[in-house]
Amino acid sequence: MKNKKIILLGISLVLLLGVIVAFPNSFSSYGEKIEEEKSAIADSIILSEEEVQEDISNGEQVLAYREAYHNEDVVGVLQIPNTNLVVPVLQSDDNEYYLNHLPDKTRSSLGSVFLDYRNKVDDRKIILYGHNSETVETEFHLLENYVDPNYYSEHDMIFFQTDEHLYRYQIFSVYIATEDYQHVNLNFTEEAYARHLAWLKEQSLYNTLVGVSPYDEVLVLQTCYFDPVGSYLIVVGKKI
Repeated sequence: MKNKKIILLGISLVLLLGVIVAFPNSFSSYGEKIEEEKSAIADSIILSEEEVQEDISNGEQVLAYREAYHNEDVVGVLQIPNTNLVVPVLQSDDNEYYLNHLPDKTRSSLGSVFLDYRNKVDDRKIILYGHNSETVETEFHLLENYVDPNYYSEHDMIFFQTDEHLYRYQIFSVYIATEDYQHVNLNFTEEAYARHLAWLKEQSLYNTLVGVSPYDEVLVLQTCYFDPVGSYLIVVGKKI
């Protein structure tokens, strides 16, 4: 089945990157070979939107990652159709642990993609964090492409599979946060939530032509950005 192939390839990529972090001095010697292997892995797991829905809608992929890593902290699988982003989502009892631990709990500066500890997977607003880097390829480095509206036009969907549901989100805002970090807020009155969604929409670098209502449930992706240094790239989608 496609999902087993995706899982094995994804795990291979994580292990490969773990070698880079564990032995940084060896990277220059094996850099070219590693890049070739990463490219081959990425090319092998790019699925269309239709294939993604067929492949992960039964929730088996979440269980497979959980068993492969022997880790009950796996709460879902994040995927962006037509890209090589297929990654398990972890959750701890804080927002620190998976900043520097891989899904198998090995300590690594690469960290993992993880759900905010304050969230449940079915909350009306959930936040996922992941590392970006200027020197090592990380899962969320791909999000930098969304600064280009042409890229967005061909990759406007995000899928989040949990044990029981496949949630589909359409991206409505892409922006760079430099000092106002309202996107991490989770506690709102109904009126404040409506204002918050409108604010997220207003921050977008370009008009996605996707509207939001006070009743929309949303997914926020956050990663580091380097222009300017110290900023964050925020990608926000609404559940459809």
